[in-house]
Order: sequence, then structure tokens, then C-alpha cells
Amino acid sequence: MAKRKRIGIFTGGGDCPGLNNAIKSIVLGAYKDYEVEGIAKGWEGPIQMVLSKPSARVRTIETYTLPLGEEDVRRIDRAGGTILMSSRANPFNYKGNNISHKVTKFLNNRYHGVIVIGGEDTLGAAGKMAQQGLRVVGVPKTIDKDLCGTEYTLGFDSAVNMIQMLITNLKSTAGSHGMVYFVEAMGRKAGHLTYWGGRSAHVHFMTIPEVVTNYRRLFYLIKKRKKSMPMKRGFTLDGLRYTIALVSEGTKLKGIGEIRKGETDPHGNVYLGGVAAYMCNEYIQITGDKDARSWNLGYQQRSGPPSNKDRLMAEALAQRSLELVRSEDFGRMATIEGNFVGDTPLDVVIGRIRILDAQECFDPDNFQHRISSERIYNEIEVPKK
Repeated sequence: MAKRKRIGIFTGGGDCPGLNNAIKSIVLGAYKDYEVEGIAKGWEGPIQMVLSKPSARVRTIETYTLPLGEEDVRRIDRAGGTILMSSRANPFNYKGNNISHKVTKFLNNRYHGVIVIGGEDTLGAAGKMAQQGLRVVGVPKTIDKDLCGTEYTLGFDSAVNMIQMLITNLKSTAGSHGMVYFVEAMGRKAGHLTYWGGRSAHVHFMTIPEVVTNYRRLFYLIKKRKKSMPMKRGFTLDGLRYTIALVSEGTKLKGIGEIRKGETDPHGNVYLGGVAAYMCNEYIQITGDKDARSWNLGYQQRSGPPSNKDRLMAEALAQRSLELVRSEDFGRMATIEGNFVGDTPLDVVIGRIRILDAQECFDPDNFQHRISSERIYNEIEVPKK
């Protein structure tokens, strides 16, 4: 009996709900025909296997790989995150060195094909390595939904639902104390999470990375809103006694720019965070209103089990990726376009991102979404800066 071909699977970048569902769907669709192996910690796994000393190579491979069969994945779809763990390692910049060719050679020697589940950085690296000959297929996942070539990315719907729930819960406290809350959501270059989360949670104001935010005008509108609240028996009417502004982490403040932490990740992205706290402090200093707080939603946005949509999307994208492996159509990524599952060259994700068409869907003077009778909103693909 001929030896079965081996395929590898790994997840890279930030975790999100739906990853385990994709892993399970790939394994169930492939294990009878292929030997399926999980690779731990994203690109970090292959990098460590490549860099290990010959005397330790077998032990290192055992450390970073996991045989996957039907029984191994039976329960994993019940939880969020990824059983294979993840990392932001980059084979093109690992401790200052480009070892991508070594990783390509190692993966091609060990696997018939590799399925990489990731976002713009993880799949961007996969796309460049496909140009070097790596037999790789991509599955799009990122709660930021900023990948080019696909209308949907795994994890986005779950994250929006989580944001909506967290802000809805916050309203009871904010309303009880008449507070102004600056709430920070993820979104480095694209405001999809803030836009959809803000709309579904009915926040009063939002800021997105696609436009420069005149924060002094925002503060003016918040104060104006508070002054216009009608008083009755000593307090303002319910629904008008608090304000919530949902702020993307990549918000560019007028005259200041992004709020950065200074460090960069292996893919060259500057770590962001703290813009909500900064805006809250400025609001208090400028307006004198001390009834203001900030809240960074942080990793809660991508925690927990997947939504129904992400469960279904994981299955559809996984099966498409497996079809690409079977047909040996490597260097491509599974995609969702409308109601159709398709695929596109991985090249489309290299150096480009998918952002909101802010001119059509956002009102920068009032910090609110625009309502159209023709479509919910529009997206555009632009070079990554």
C-alpha cells in the first residue's frame, strides 16, 4: 500500500473564534486520504525546526508537530482560540535574518502541501514564500477584516458580536452614573470592527483609522449633547444621560497622529494602544468634565466561542482550501465573495489592505456612520502604508 501524502496546518497571528472549527473541518475532510499534521505556534514552528541542531532535530519536530485524526479534533470546535497555538513570527525577519528559503525547503520536503490560516502578515509571508516555490494554500482569518481578495475573514462576526455585547453591558453602568466612556476597539489600519460594532451597539460617536479625527470637535459635540439632555425630577431622561464613543486603536488624532507604544512586531507593525485613555484624559482637561472614563476592550474582543456565522464560514473556507491542495493548485487563498466560496492568488494580500470607503459610509464631522438606502457600506483596497 502506497504511503499517504502528508499535509501540514498551522495558525498564525492573533487568535480568533473559528480557528478550531477550520482545523477540524480540514482534518475531517482530509485524514482518510492524507496524513494530517498540525504545526504549533504559527511560523515559529517551522522556524524552530529549521534552526534546530541535527542532533536535536527529531526532538524539535516532535515538540512543534501534532498528528491530527478524527478523534483528535472531535471536541475542538466547541472553544475559541486555536489548539495549535499561534505567534507573530516572520521567516523573512527572524531576529534580523531572512530564513524564508530554508523554511520553504524544509516544509516542501516534509509536506505535500501546507494550509496556513492567518491574516495579512501571516498570509503575506505565505504569499511571498509561494513565489519561492512553497506549496501553500491560505485560509483568511482576522477580526480586523482587512485582507484583500476576500469579502469576509474568519473571526470577524464573532468579534463584532462580542463588542456589541460588551458595550450593551456597559450602558447600564454608564447610564446609572451619567458617564462619558471612550471605548477602544481593535483596528490598526481599518475601521471595520469599530464601524460594525458601533452600529450594532448604537454608540453615540465613533472614530476610525481611515480619517483624521478632530478630537476637540468630538469633545464639543459630547458636551453639547450633555447640555441638551432634558432634566426631569433632578436627573436626565433614560437613554440621554450618558455618552459612549467607540474608538479604533489606529485612530489618527489631528495634530498628533496615532498613539504608539514605540515597539514593532516582527512584521514591522508599530504596536498601538492607549488612544481611548489619551482622549479621555484630554477630554477631562479641556472640558473640565470629570465624569469620564476609558476602557480598552483588549483581547476580550477575540475571545470566546465562535458565532454561528464563523462556524459556517470556517467550514466553507476550510473545504475550499482542501480542494486546492487536492488539485495541487498552490499559492492561492480560499475566499468569500457574496454568497460564493472561491479562491484567489495569495499575491493579492502582499502589501495591500482592505479598508472602509470612509467617504461613502462615514461622517467625519459628526463621528457617525452614514446611512444609505442602496447599500450598507463600501470597502476599498489600498497599498499598506
